Amino acid sequence: MNQVVDDFFDLPAFFAILKRQARLILLLGFVVMSCAFLFIVQTTPLYTATALVRVDPQETNLLDPTMSNLMSSSNESTRIETEVEILKSPSLALKTIAQADLQESVEFGPSVGIVDQFRAAFGVEMPPAPSSDELLAQTLTKFSNALTVRRKGLTFLVAIQFTTESPDLSASVANQHARSYIQAQITDRVDSSLAARDILQSQLKQARQSLTLNNQALQVYIEENADRLASEAGSGELSNLADQLRAATLSLGSGEDSLALVRFGIEQNDWSTLADNLGDTALQSLLEQRSALTTRLNGASEGGSEAFDLAEGLAAINLQIKDRGQIAVANLQSEVSLAQDSRRKIIESIQGEVFQGELSAQTLADVYELQQEAQIAQRQYDQLISRIRDVEAQAVLQMASSRLVSEAIVPSKASFPNEKLVLAVAILGALALGTGVALLKEFYFGGVTSSSQLSNIVPLQVSTAVPKVGTQNGTNSIADRVVKEPMSEFSEAFRKLRASVDHGVVTQSGEAQVILVTSAVPAEGKSTTALALARTYAQAGKRTLLIDADLRNPSIQKFLGEKPEYGLMDYLMHGGTDKNHGFSKEMQSGENPDAVGEFYVLDHISKLGLILGSHRANSPTDAPLQSKRFHDLIAESRATFDAVVIDSAPLLPVVDTRYIAPLADVAVLCVRFGETSQMELRAAYHHLAGALKPEANLVSTLNFYEGTQQGYKYGGYYN
Repeated sequence: MNQVVDDFFDLPAFFAILKRQARLILLLGFVVMSCAFLFIVQTTPLYTATALVRVDPQETNLLDPTMSNLMSSSNESTRIETEVEILKSPSLALKTIAQADLQESVEFGPSVGIVDQFRAAFGVEMPPAPSSDELLAQTLTKFSNALTVRRKGLTFLVAIQFTTESPDLSASVANQHARSYIQAQITDRVDSSLAARDILQSQLKQARQSLTLNNQALQVYIEENADRLASEAGSGELSNLADQLRAATLSLGSGEDSLALVRFGIEQNDWSTLADNLGDTALQSLLEQRSALTTRLNGASEGGSEAFDLAEGLAAINLQIKDRGQIAVANLQSEVSLAQDSRRKIIESIQGEVFQGELSAQTLADVYELQQEAQIAQRQYDQLISRIRDVEAQAVLQMASSRLVSEAIVPSKASFPNEKLVLAVAILGALALGTGVALLKEFYFGGVTSSSQLSNIVPLQVSTAVPKVGTQNGTNSIADRVVKEPMSEFSEAFRKLRASVDHGVVTQSGEAQVILVTSAVPAEGKSTTALALARTYAQAGKRTLLIDADLRNPSIQKFLGEKPEYGLMDYLMHGGTDKNHGFSKEMQSGENPDAVGEFYVLDHISKLGLILGSHRANSPTDAPLQSKRFHDLIAESRATFDAVVIDSAPLLPVVDTRYIAPLADVAVLCVRFGETSQMELRAAYHHLAGALKPEANLVSTLNFYEGTQQGYKYGGYYN
């Protein structure tokens, strides 16, 4: 099939589409811009305040600055990203909420939703009030939505942004969140140091016990083996020290026993036993006075002044006895301490003498082992004490590794909505939406409104655009203008159509070209186009035949004012009334109208021959159009005439045209301005292009005049 089409969508065509759809684009643009202005006016402005925190990726020890923790660049980046996530954490958000009392604010506190407001307005039962945990969760969600934390590029700076309806609140919360984060760092480090101190203290207790046991083990060994060590060393001094050690041990034991008895006497208030053990005459005298006062107090009358005085005296003597007992305990404790020190010094002297004497290898090994274990325990004990002191100092001197380098200031301008951005997006959106809808309307929806649009919808050459005209008085069809007004724009449009049809049509020599005129749906002006095109050929001196092959709804006879009783359908179904159904010379020339027989008539204003229909078909019409009688009629028409124009049924309602199309050399697809659906037009084009023979040509015409809406009968009525 030979078609003259554009294989690309050029820029001028695009701008032509925009020009045709300018009203739609402007309307959509107005709607979008109105929505944008309404959004700007009705939206509550939001203010964003930003605080900058610098994160130091290097850990510094104030007690020893040389012990800073050096990190690689990848570790530094990981550390900063970790701090960013901490700033976003719910636990830190809850601290800021509590410190800023956000749960009590209008914006972040409890609120009644729109649904609940409607319920209250219409008296519908309200849901149960949320719990405190649910209210806190709602506040936390609002806080998280208002908070933005992000690292600024590859720097060590982290921006803390907070957005609220109040500029003062935005700045206040942003700064408070930064301070909460820094304080949390210090608190965590102090808690960590104190926890480490507690662990070290528990280890220190164990180390102290180990040190005591090791020292006692060495002392017990020397004490138990003092005589043997003196004998092995052969030292008189060592023997003397061994005797002193035994005496000191006995003295210490006696003092400790006395101290225990005295403490027991004080605890039990057994002052007589206490006086006997101490042998203190002063204490004995006080006890005698106490006994005498007790006797007198028992003999005195109760409530008298004498009994009162005796009770006070007895209390004073009891206090003196107790004080005297405490002094005695202190003296005994001092004596025991002196005895312990003396005994320890004797043991140390024995240790010194032992290593100077000549002892057996086994004895030296035993003493050396006990001494080394004691020294190791002592070093561990000293190290733990030193470490505890360092940890305690660090707990006091802890500093955060982050600091607030730029506090948030109260914003003077709302961050949302960004009016310029909203308007810019609205303009771009309006253009995009308008252009998109315009292209959809141009190519998929709505009617055809221009020749260029028609060529964009289906790949056809648009042969002509027939202008809109009205029917003149005394005429049955606007197609009469082709004969009566040959110089009009209407007539010229059909001459253009004839030129497009003639161009590229290939037929066998001496044969007429068969021109099929159809449309996608009814009322698109195909019958008017067929009649006007046929008259144009007749006006040009061509022997022309117009066949009204729209068997479902023949209409050419109405345009001519004819009322034939016998039509094409009758001929195809039953044959003619005489035996000669050919086209005589008189019929071809129109010189003898009386010779015109049965379904063949002459146009009353031109030399156009017409085969008319008489009435709508009451049976399916596809079979007659496939019959040999119809094919012979077309073949005889080719041999007799120069041009044969066939007015066929619309493509989509009925199938008739698909059986006629293979007989045509060229097809004209009529499209009515603003009425034909683009989807229907595409479907009709594909049906017609598939039915035509490969070498046939296919053109289109855009009709601006109005057609007539009539039904098509196919098991019901198509309107």
